[in-house]
Amino acid sequence: HSQPGSSQGSPCGLDQVPSPQSIISSTSKPLVKSEHNQSRHISAEQKRRSNINIGFKTLGSLVPTLKSQSNITNAVTLQKTVEHIGKLQQERQQLQDEVKRLREEIEELNTSISLCQEQLPATGVPMRKNRSDLMQDNFNEYVKSRTLQNWKFWIFSIIIKPLFESFNGMVSTTSREELCHTTLQWLDNHCSLPVLRPSK
Repeated sequence: HSQPGSSQGSPCGLDQVPSPQSIISSTSKPLVKSEHNQSRHISAEQKRRSNINIGFKTLGSLVPTLKSQSNITNAVTLQKTVEHIGKLQQERQQLQDEVKRLREEIEELNTSISLCQEQLPATGVPMRKNRSDLMQDNFNEYVKSRTLQNWKFWIFSIIIKPLFESFNGMVSTTSREELCHTTLQWLDNHCSLPVLRPSK
């Protein structure tokens, strides 16, 4: 029993006993935390499964042998994917071998080009004379050699030179038919009697 005028409030220290509301709130906090953790775990598992399904669908759209099939298991999907990757690796190796072969061929060609360039004269590739100049040179050489044998041939070369120049300018040697055709034209135009008489 409390003494009158005592400063203590309730007997037996009842003010230190927790209230029912505090007991309920303290016991409900672990339950709420457990439910929250379980919800997070379920959400994470659903997200993981969704990502796996998306991955298998992506494989089905990328692997050619899987595009035409439906309702296939994940194991078959993985097996076909492995086979496709192996095929791609073989093709990649073949392409690498082809690239290596082409590079070696390019190096051989560059070496051949360098050797050819080393054989060229310092002034560059010698210019070939055209057919007209070549024929003129041959004519001069022929006149020179025949004149050494008989000096009268030099007089004949002076007479025949206009005919040679007309032949050289008119007759074409691109083909046998063209040679025959242009030669006949040259004979008609430059070797007829009315044309040859003034030169006699």
